[in-house]
Amino acid sequence: MDLSKDRIRVLLIDSVHSKIDAKDFFEKNLNSGELLNILIEFAVDDYSGDARMEAAYWISRFETILLKNVEKDLLRIQEDELDSIACHILVALGKIKSKEGLKFLIEKRIEPEMYWESRALKYYFSDIL
Repeated sequence: MDLSKDRIRVLLIDSVHSKIDAKDFFEKNLNSGELLNILIEFAVDDYSGDARMEAAYWISRFETILLKNVEKDLLRIQEDELDSIACHILVALGKIKSKEGLKFLIEKRIEPEMYWESRALKYYFSDIL
């Protein structure tokens, strides 16, 4: 499997545009820790916004066991200013039931828009936050 950054970038951009072979490539490799690490690099920083966004999407599709191994990276990426990246990472953190991810979600994403709802959620989850 060719995991060069140039090839992965092309596949990510093709996947955004619904090209079947690109989507098939990612679907078939959702168990590859090596690919997951490359996708994290793209989500953190790449000149192609499409590649960053699609990397975040595919990260959210990986199995829980692999996502747990990269939780620290996901916690950093969830703070991305682009919602098209952060939203997928929030889903990935939800899949692994990340306590820090939940805290961030409530305090930084929900509370600014829905203060009372965030307060209620903090009570609901007070035993784990």
